[in-house]
Amino acid sequence: MEKIESKPSGNGIVTKQATDWHTTDWKRAYRMVRKLRRRIFKATREGNWKKVNKLQRLMLRSYSNTLTSVKQATQINSGKKTAGIDKQTKITPAERGEMVDSLRNYKAWKPIPTKRIYIPKSNGKKRPLGIPSITDRCLQGIVKNALEPSWEARFEPVSYGFRPGRSTHDARQRIFQNINGENNRKWWVLDADISGCFDNIAHLPLLEAIGNFPATNLIKDWLKAGYVDKDVYYNTEEGTPQGGIISPLLANIALHGLEEELGIRYKWRKDKRSKDGGWWNNVTPRTYVRFADDFVILTESKEDAANAKEITTKWLSKKGLTLSEEKTKISHLTEGFDFLGWNFRKYQTTGKKTWLITLIKPSGKSIDKIKVKIREEFKRGKSLSQKTLISKINSIVRGWSNYHNGTVSKEIFSELDSYMFWKLQRWGRRKHAKKSNEWVNKKYFGEYCPGREDKWVFGDGEIYLEKLAWTPIQRHVLVTFDKSPDNPKLIEYWKERERKQSEKTAKKRLTTGKDKIANRQGYQCPVCQQNLGEYNNVHLHHIIPKHLGGLDKYDNLIYLHEDCHYSIHALGATKPEIQRMLRNGFKTPSKNRNKNQKAQNRESKKSSRKNNVF
Repeated sequence: MEKIESKPSGNGIVTKQATDWHTTDWKRAYRMVRKLRRRIFKATREGNWKKVNKLQRLMLRSYSNTLTSVKQATQINSGKKTAGIDKQTKITPAERGEMVDSLRNYKAWKPIPTKRIYIPKSNGKKRPLGIPSITDRCLQGIVKNALEPSWEARFEPVSYGFRPGRSTHDARQRIFQNINGENNRKWWVLDADISGCFDNIAHLPLLEAIGNFPATNLIKDWLKAGYVDKDVYYNTEEGTPQGGIISPLLANIALHGLEEELGIRYKWRKDKRSKDGGWWNNVTPRTYVRFADDFVILTESKEDAANAKEITTKWLSKKGLTLSEEKTKISHLTEGFDFLGWNFRKYQTTGKKTWLITLIKPSGKSIDKIKVKIREEFKRGKSLSQKTLISKINSIVRGWSNYHNGTVSKEIFSELDSYMFWKLQRWGRRKHAKKSNEWVNKKYFGEYCPGREDKWVFGDGEIYLEKLAWTPIQRHVLVTFDKSPDNPKLIEYWKERERKQSEKTAKKRLTTGKDKIANRQGYQCPVCQQNLGEYNNVHLHHIIPKHLGGLDKYDNLIYLHEDCHYSIHALGATKPEIQRMLRNGFKTPSKNRNKNQKAQNRESKKSSRKNNVF
């Protein structure tokens, strides 16, 4: 198969050569994909469908799209180590380069069945997942980048699940806006649950909605590919496998249109005080908020909630879907309802005209779930060292507290800290059965957290267990109406929003000193120019290596994505061009660079080979 260029040569002439993964210009690759996605979005908004189709074909053939899709599937996604029926889990950089070169002719590929696995649910049941092969995952990423921008230009503004720039927190804030306040009239809620949404989506209406997209046949083949469960093959006449990269997008396409069916309309309200000159206001007595296959409908009366349920049931039947009668219910706001792990409810209070206040708290199920996680970790941790136990529990605590830190959760955080304190004391007593409680407390608890006068912190001087009560309550800023990262008119809006989100994440996950490092580089990886993200795959790199005299000082430390870190070491981290690239990653250069670091940098430049890599 013909191999395509990894980048243009210096004189602008395109050269055809095998892909070298480590020398790929990731900044350029991501930039090209972003630009093309924005062009597709713009053409869709303009209704220029001929141009949309042409640009989508261009995206499907795009070398940059292939590069970033392979990177996403094999290095970034959380399920990258889960094997399909091809039994491939981890591939080398050389194999990734070969994968990129082999995926140029996507039309020649015949999808293979997914591997069916089951993961436990909180109710004791198991959720089926369909894991595609590595090749199918990469191709699905390529197709997704071509299909998604066009639908981003059309999706309902109240759809928040599995969409770029949107999250569960946006869905939460949207609901809060509509149920809070003394003038609110929407006191009834239809809390809907679709029975097996991903497994039952009808293929025909979905493919009709996708229309003349250039890769429709490939999507159809994925839908019809079937799955293998315990070495037995099964056909798939309906549904999209929950576990595929493109499946959430297909589910969003299938569920698009319910807001219009419910008769919900918006009217533009002018306001000179607003940055946008006004806002879109819902002028109907219903509000609809959806996150993937979970949604709620807010109404002004119980009768209208029942009518909305009837409309929804009929509309879903056309998609091959049904509501679960057991889980779908109509509630009054004073009774409250659970959605996405939170409980929304109006409580009695004083000082309000309505004598009621709207509060969002972690749901009872969510609290029970984290207690089970903590309990199971302690069971597995009977033989673990203190450091290992702290690392595992911290991971659970950070994730849960960061998810709920925008709600009324301080009291619940304190209760969970008390629960963990009790579990930690039991763990210590089991470790040292012959020692007294006083001895155990003295050995494992102390004032280990810098800056906090707390003598009951579980730690050892090097590492300590974080408390949920330390988590600051931070309100989430709702994404504005239908704004999308693919809209070329909103580049600055999303640049600022992503910067703030990256900064917010860093402050949650990093100590003050380490956050200073991330802040200095603008919360971006200097190699690929992408946001540092959730810090699950980020390494702290010494620009001048320690063995060459580099020190643990701010202007010798920089954060890199895990895979970017591996690449610069594979190329030679002390090469002058790489050193320059890393130094250029500092948005606010340090004025007091260590003299020893300067000297070591000059020595490394002299001794390194002079060949351009980036």
